[in-house]
Amino acid sequence: MSTVKRQSAARLDRILDAARTLIRESNGVGFTMKDVARRAGVAPATPYNLLGSRDGVLYALLNRLLDDLFIGVIKYRATDPLEHPVEAAAFGAEVFAADSVVLRELLAVFLGTLDELHRPWFMHRSLTFWRHSLEAAVRMKRLPAEECERDDLARLLMLHFVGCVNLWVHGDLDDPGFQAQVVYGTCRIMLGFADEAGRKRLEARIKDTRRQLPRHHSFLRLIAPGAAPGARAARAALRIAAEGRASAVRAAPRAPRSKPAK
Repeated sequence: MSTVKRQSAARLDRILDAARTLIRESNGVGFTMKDVARRAGVAPATPYNLLGSRDGVLYALLNRLLDDLFIGVIKYRATDPLEHPVEAAAFGAEVFAADSVVLRELLAVFLGTLDELHRPWFMHRSLTFWRHSLEAAVRMKRLPAEECERDDLARLLMLHFVGCVNLWVHGDLDDPGFQAQVVYGTCRIMLGFADEAGRKRLEARIKDTRRQLPRHHSFLRLIAPGAAPGARAARAALRIAAEGRASAVRAAPRAPRSKPAK
């Protein structure tokens, strides 16, 4: 690597380290590019020159934090390749939970914005991660070899994981609940492809993981009885109760009309 490239890579590392520190200090991503440059000790224009925008900084940091997932460092230990996606899911959830403060903030941006520049590449890397978890099963003919069917399963695994991430980012799942839900759902998905011995192993893991799942959906705290009058939670509770009553009325059988007396 040339001296210029080494210097550029070092500045990029300082910028991403600065962004990570700012997120930790503020529990948010409301910093400016000037804040990043100042903390990184680089010229104000350098973050723009290297990454283009604040979103570019956030996506670059997100990709760096998840590189352990995307570059295929997982060493699968299960002898049954149908359990490899479960290992991948458990490892992914562990990586997310290991830096939950920063990743929650980054993923809140990722899930809440339409980004045609950075998002497609990030999603491509994500799908590749799940495809990789299925390679051994396809090679050993434990899964259909057709590319479209394999991609369908990889996409299903990715969508399940992203759904769990969404609940985790918004605080509806804590770190242990997130990790348990990811593993539980992935086992459920793979159960349909397993032979008898594999089903027994997956069912045992499902049974064990179910004990770790949250007993209640924490987002229901916003509509709990006893909320302060006029609060958003109280209004939401009233709206849901009204919708329930309306549904009950619509579902109730109608009494036959009586014929008018002649």
